[in-house]
Amino acid sequence: MKAFITVGIILLLISCSDESLIPYNEQLRKDIQLVDSYLKANSILAEKDSSGFRFTIASIGNNYKPKLIDSVIIKTSVHLLSGQSISSNSTFTFLASKLIKALQIEVVKLGENGKVTLYVPSGLAYGAYQAGPIPKNSNLIIDVELIKVIPQYTRQLLLDIDSISQYLSKKSITATITDISGLRGIINKVAPSTAINPLATDSVVINYTGKILSSGIVFDQSSSPTGYRLSKSTTLKAWQKGLPLIKEGSSATFYVPSGLGFGSYEKFGVPPNTNLIYDVELVKVISK
Repeated sequence: MKAFITVGIILLLISCSDESLIPYNEQLRKDIQLVDSYLKANSILAEKDSSGFRFTIASIGNNYKPKLIDSVIIKTSVHLLSGQSISSNSTFTFLASKLIKALQIEVVKLGENGKVTLYVPSGLAYGAYQAGPIPKNSNLIIDVELIKVIPQYTRQLLLDIDSISQYLSKKSITATITDISGLRGIINKVAPSTAINPLATDSVVINYTGKILSSGIVFDQSSSPTGYRLSKSTTLKAWQKGLPLIKEGSSATFYVPSGLGFGSYEKFGVPPNTNLIYDVELVKVISK
């Protein structure tokens, strides 16, 4: 039981990890220096990711690569940079989007049977929080093998995108907002060019109305301007994806695949795997 709990802690994102207790950039610079010193001392030639982690690829795997909305079966061994072993050859299944940040970035680049070693600054792992046996601000070494991609979510996304495309075509709507997540949208009110777009770390104040795509039935709406933190796990994924694409003072209509809405869960009377429409006014951006 102890080993199972450790594995779950190691690779799941921590819900409170969206706030660092110390300056993030300062800690990241320190961690990168430590990681690079370790690599140099051990004569390891690693590639650099722009986010700050380092990696060496043993095998890129086949052409079957996951998306963040897919589940993956992976085998991992985790060590602290100091050498302490946390887990070894642990195999499990998780949504790719629920892995720590460095793994989210790198796993989607691998095909099945791909193998990579990551040298991870703490801010791309668990940051200033202790995660089970992992102390706060710990830099990690993670050996990863992508064993299998489970694409249930991808298949649903393809169905959703097709349904949204048919809806837009039928209504003679040309989407001016597109995102690789499948989100589509149009701008209804254009903000001044000097207005700002929210960042993923910002909070926003919005008015919104949520409707079911297929029927137009309203299932939820704000009664007054309401604040949301975009990085919070409970904030609708459609807003996390869509709101950074529009400016403060503008309004838009988003056509939302079910996976960016409520997914396979029923909520507000909306059936599972239901595509949505959100009319959103971005009233204010509150920068972090």
